[in-house]
Amino acid sequence: MNQKSLRDISAYLRSYLNVFSRPQQSHFLGYLAGLIWIIRFRSIKEIARQLQGKTWDGLHHFLVNSPWRTEEIYQENHSRIRQIGNQNVGRKILTLDDTPCPREGTKIVGTGWHHGADGLVKGLCAVTSLFMIDKLRLIWTIWGYRPKKSCAKEEFKSKVEIALEVLNQAVFLGWGPLAVLMDSWYGCSRILNFIKEQDWIFLSAIKCNRLVWINGRKTRLSHLAKGRRVYKTVKLGKKRRFRVAKMRVYLPKVGEVLLFISKSSKGTRFFITNNLEMTEREMVELYSQRFWIETMHQEIKGHLGFGEIFMRSWCGAQKHWACVVIAYNTITLWNYLERKRFKTFGQTIKRWREEFSPQMFIKLCSVVLLHTSIDG
Repeated sequence: MNQKSLRDISAYLRSYLNVFSRPQQSHFLGYLAGLIWIIRFRSIKEIARQLQGKTWDGLHHFLVNSPWRTEEIYQENHSRIRQIGNQNVGRKILTLDDTPCPREGTKIVGTGWHHGADGLVKGLCAVTSLFMIDKLRLIWTIWGYRPKKSCAKEEFKSKVEIALEVLNQAVFLGWGPLAVLMDSWYGCSRILNFIKEQDWIFLSAIKCNRLVWINGRKTRLSHLAKGRRVYKTVKLGKKRRFRVAKMRVYLPKVGEVLLFISKSSKGTRFFITNNLEMTEREMVELYSQRFWIETMHQEIKGHLGFGEIFMRSWCGAQKHWACVVIAYNTITLWNYLERKRFKTFGQTIKRWREEFSPQMFIKLCSVVLLHTSIDG
């Protein structure tokens, strides 16, 4: 690891350590190291045994009962992303999505049935957001969603309400025009109008049964796909080809938008944007970037134990996910700063494990970050 990237990673981690008290710092570093280095079965007991040489009671208390708040972690994360973004003039994209976390057990707080890639999944669910700054991809936040039946009425927040809070947190960045990508679940008027108010750009998938006005007539999107349209062919790579038509329509409660009808081997899909000058190719290339949040879900589940929550507490699950965010962003940022640019997160974390042992990592953070500055 070169000295400049070491300094930058040190500064990145230092801000998180400042959130915790001294006793909490030890548990935080141990848990973070466990998520990164233990490849399978990252239980609290196993992390405490392998990396702390202690009983698991203290680490369990740190995650479940300790008074630190995930909001403070995310505030620091947002500040770091703002700093990185201000130093980079490249395009900035925010993507919203959600992902289930399979869990079984009647006493696990927050469980319910959620839509996943393979159908309905019983377990927990999280609304996720990913920032793409040039070629750097960093998690903005992972916010747990609880079904109505599992929380008090005054505590319930729908996925749309959570998404609005995530977007509101991004306002302080002061970036414009920020592009926001969403699937059809989040393409509702409340979210679209909020994005318009910030002078940002939205590009959202939209369901085929949505009603729009065109030429003074109300119609369903599925009917528009049946008429004669001028389609342009857009190639994305060697094998992906799309036939795309566009037209201006009026979306109720939102206003005038540009509608894209996209046909491919996977069927017909519809997309809308408030950028009325967007071309067919720009739409295809921009929306293809939404794929990275799906990739991120696979990476945190496969390499950082996103779904390995060995506790029943809802608060503990949120703290676990916050630690996953820090672990993911630290390794991703390291790859970016080292300019090694490994193509996959799997390759990156493998090299990280080769460069550091967990003991070296903990010593670096607890000694160098807290007591000295790294000056190369």
